[in-house]
Amino acid sequence: MIIYQKQIMINMFPRPITPIKEFEIALEKASLTDKDYELIDYIRYTSVFTQPSLVKDLKRPSKPPLLTNLCQICKKIGSEMPEHFQKVIEWSKKISGHNTKWDGHLICAEALNVDNIPLSPSNGTSLFDVMVVHKELFLGFD
Repeated sequence: MIIYQKQIMINMFPRPITPIKEFEIALEKASLTDKDYELIDYIRYTSVFTQPSLVKDLKRPSKPPLLTNLCQICKKIGSEMPEHFQKVIEWSKKISGHNTKWDGHLICAEALNVDNIPLSPSNGTSLFDVMVVHKELFLGFD
């Protein structure tokens, strides 16, 4: 039942598309560390990732979880583009099924399988939460 509800939520509420120029300006103003930029650049370049793939590929410790770091980074970027970030947070709550937000939705979202079910352990579709960068933020072809 929860899986079906998630499918409906994702289909009912279109994601706010990130204005790329505004995002790039916010990224520069956000006072991020070199490690923060490395994480964002990696996500934007590779497009699909999991917590373990981030740890392995970036050679980082597993604690604190890099998805937690990603949320902190997104809050910093979001503070520089507050109107858009608020739209993202509202969308995040709507699709959650539990009325909770995830700040990482500024940059990425859960990858879906062919049945529009998120790839995650809680949905029985993957060993790890699989995330994918938003199309407009993808840099892999640059």
